[in-house]
Amino acid sequence: MPLYIKIAIKYLLSLKSKALSFMTVISFIGITVGVSALLITLAVMSGFQWGLKEKLLETSPHIVIFKITGKFTEYKDLYPYFKEIKDIVDFQPFVYSQALASKGGNVKSITIRGVDPDKDKKIMMVNTKLIAGNYDNLKKPNHVLVGKDVAIALDIWVGDSFKIMSPFGRKTPLGFIPKIKKVYVAGIVDFGMYEYDSTYVQMSLKEAQKFFDMKDAVTGIQVKVKDPFKADIVKKELEKYLSYPYLVRSWMDLNKSLFQALQLEKLAMFLVIALIVLVASFNISSLLITKAREKRKDIAILKTIGADSRFILKVFLWQGLLIGITGTVIGTIIGLSVIYVADTYHLVKLNPEVYMISYLPLKISFIDISAVFISSLLICFISSILPAYFASKELPAEVLRYE
Repeated sequence: MPLYIKIAIKYLLSLKSKALSFMTVISFIGITVGVSALLITLAVMSGFQWGLKEKLLETSPHIVIFKITGKFTEYKDLYPYFKEIKDIVDFQPFVYSQALASKGGNVKSITIRGVDPDKDKKIMMVNTKLIAGNYDNLKKPNHVLVGKDVAIALDIWVGDSFKIMSPFGRKTPLGFIPKIKKVYVAGIVDFGMYEYDSTYVQMSLKEAQKFFDMKDAVTGIQVKVKDPFKADIVKKELEKYLSYPYLVRSWMDLNKSLFQALQLEKLAMFLVIALIVLVASFNISSLLITKAREKRKDIAILKTIGADSRFILKVFLWQGLLIGITGTVIGTIIGLSVIYVADTYHLVKLNPEVYMISYLPLKISFIDISAVFISSLLICFISSILPAYFASKELPAEVLRYE
């Protein structure tokens, strides 16, 4: 170990001055708390974003293709293009529209999704979210799947009937007459997201086309890819084949504003919590300035026996760095331990009606850990430079003149 590090450790562990020892402890605790708080905050923001992505991927198609103008009737002509791209696993046309559902005196706004039940098993796997009923009953005429909260709002269960009303009715001499259809509950699904469970109604593609008077037209085509997080790459490949009037959107595009807001909030939280480390670094500066004044005689003696200014600079610089390194390492261990325990045992419960997820997952990446570690050490290093510089400029003759 270099001599200047040995001297730096000796100065830090010196217990002659209770005030300086207390300042050392406070500086160390400040760095430790700041680093652990930073890691936990980043883990909370990253985990919340990860949880939302997981939930969205369970209920949203990876890529959606719409037609901007006219009815989307020639969708089968696009199928050969999908087979050209190896990352596409499967695809299917769908109908998507708003409607009203009623049962007795209960009325609920719903979103009807019309798909081929057999295809949907492979792409969206809604059948895995079934909590009651039989998914295959969806193939029967006038049978639908409903979200858990829709069933609660309408007070219905598997086998019960209710009415759905389309906003696309017909005009008669007596005025506008909405189209009403009686349907039966084939099954109840639970996505774990209130936004979906409170509006979701699924029926077969042909029945949805008939109910909304769409004939052979569809709302769009949904595509499933091997890796959902590479959906943007597949989207660009599709756009080579599909130009105007077709519009290709990935699940990231459809939720872009949400993820941008979360990313900005994560950055803001990082900067705010980093102030804890910054305040702790002021303690380090004060500590080193005070120690430099206390150790003036030692500095003068070291310079007299041959130590140069760079050696003295390193002694005091390493005092700040040792506090920073120790506090950062221990803070990292504490932070990662809290993250692991909270994520493993789901300690933070959330209301899914508000946050769309039932508990708060905590996720931290190597990049985030590295950013916190390096930022903490950099702040400690910068706060140590000025006191170390002043200490290195002490003149032995002036210090020893009155000794």
